[in-house]
Amino acid sequence: MDSTTLDRLSALDTNTVSDALDFLQLKGATYGLRPLWDCPKIVGRASTITVGPKTDAKPTTHLLTPVIDAVTTDDRILVISGGAEGVSCWGDIVANASRVKQIRGTIIDGMSRDIDGSRDVGYPVYGRGVTMISARNRLVQVDSGSPVQMRGVTVNQDDYVIADRCGSVFVPAGRIDEVLDLAERIDRRQALMVQDVRAGKPVSEVMHDSKFEAIRQGGTTAPTQAAAPSPRNPKDASPEDQELSALFADSDTPAVSDALDKLGINGQVFNIMPLANYQKVTVGPAFTVRYVPASNPPGSVGDFIDDVAIGDVVVIDNGGRTDCTVWGDIMTQYAGIRGIAGTVIDGVCRDVNRAISDDYPLFTAGRWMRTGKDRVQVGGVNEPVGVGKVRVQPRDIVVADANGVVVVPRDRAREVAEVARKVEKSEEGIRELIAGGASIAEAREKLGYHTLQRKG
Repeated sequence: MDSTTLDRLSALDTNTVSDALDFLQLKGATYGLRPLWDCPKIVGRASTITVGPKTDAKPTTHLLTPVIDAVTTDDRILVISGGAEGVSCWGDIVANASRVKQIRGTIIDGMSRDIDGSRDVGYPVYGRGVTMISARNRLVQVDSGSPVQMRGVTVNQDDYVIADRCGSVFVPAGRIDEVLDLAERIDRRQALMVQDVRAGKPVSEVMHDSKFEAIRQGGTTAPTQAAAPSPRNPKDASPEDQELSALFADSDTPAVSDALDKLGINGQVFNIMPLANYQKVTVGPAFTVRYVPASNPPGSVGDFIDDVAIGDVVVIDNGGRTDCTVWGDIMTQYAGIRGIAGTVIDGVCRDVNRAISDDYPLFTAGRWMRTGKDRVQVGGVNEPVGVGKVRVQPRDIVVADANGVVVVPRDRAREVAEVARKVEKSEEGIRELIAGGASIAEAREKLGYHTLQRKG
């Protein structure tokens, strides 16, 4: 019975399971417990452990080892709570021991060190982050097999666990069949929604609230067939949009950032980073979207995308919220079909596997699996928004790459592009002089590097 249950859970992802928990009004999705290396999805049953500060000088057994030694089945995931910021409660020796015991992975509300050791043996570890500081004489095991708190979610021994690139989700053991039944309906319905999008149906219709209500009621209607698949986006980029975007086609964000500094323009978007290490630069005019907390009844979440032109960059202001997402796989699929250049979110995204496999450029404050439906709604489009401490006007020029995101005011685009080209030309000259034997100080002095970013 348990093997079948785990197989069913393995066929899903955290996004879908989180949606099912939402429908059932159950808490289980956690934010901030992410994969600490590029590890695979893990699914299993929780073995709970609580750690806490060491308060005396007595020698103790290394934390976690009694629980690892006691494991006798191959369905276990260690769920560790009580970790301290900056102090490790996981390392490569316990990772090797857990691998030998066929433990499926570890989720820590805390930190890990020696993460390369876990990766080298293929042992999945999820947590808040990595550190080099040992737990020895700092943390001890307080309890095991009892309920633990993981980022505000109560996890009991033997609860079900699923974790992937979007984060970690816990399902109460007593509700697993109910959650799986609903999650599988959601998964089937969303697959049909993707088919509708691929067939060219407007995403505003595909993602209408009535479609989600059909999931709740157990219905799954067949996708609408279009005469021709993937129709072309009727909204072409204007000649001026194409011209201004082309000015930055051969630039990167560091050069544009230096140009903005020299001209005294605030355009560097703070704390918004690429989803992957993109090899190309994304450039396009901003199509701005502002989200607000949902009303009662809630409003729409994604209808705006039918109005986005080819080559635009969708810039979403969700107020930096990390408790719910505003972008997922259906939006990614539709945006790619319609030739949208990329998306920048002051908030989080989900369904990251789709975006990474499709090579669709996404720049966000993070990733999580919990939907924004009934939590946020569109408050306005094509109006000034704030993203990462930068004011963005509709049709400003967005430049984004593996280094981050910068926004260039539309009326200063030509000026910024000219300065950026000078910066890049100077840096290219410095590299050539260094290759020819000059010191970096000599090269910088000769080409006036120190004046490039200086205002004036």
